[in-house]
Amino acid sequence: MILHHAFIKSAKARGNKLAIIDCTTERNVTYSKALIASLMLAKYLHRYKEGFIGIMIPTSAGAILSTLGTVMAGKVPVMINYSTGAAENCEYAQAKCGFRTVITSRALVEKIGCRLVPGMIFIEDI
Repeated sequence: MILHHAFIKSAKARGNKLAIIDCTTERNVTYSKALIASLMLAKYLHRYKEGFIGIMIPTSAGAILSTLGTVMAGKVPVMINYSTGAAENCEYAQAKCGFRTVITSRALVEKIGCRLVPGMIFIEDI
């Protein structure tokens, strides 16, 4: 069974039970909310024709949901390390894997002082 299929099955079975405890934002996410958020992101990401999508988000519910949404959209998530040169790592991954789109967070970009890289989309805008 593929990862996102297993998640959908679990989410349907567990509904309003707790799925994600996010210590970063101090928010909890139920299976139902996680499923809805992942499906919404997947629908949004379908517009991008590339097979890979970069994800540069801190360890959080947002990172989990971005990964699930990317996989549900039929794309391959490329995790980008922002702690060792965010913009450079984005550009390196884009060039190596041949994609443009990178899901990130405005809060992260501002916090680490990362310059904007062409192709960045902000999770807050989706």
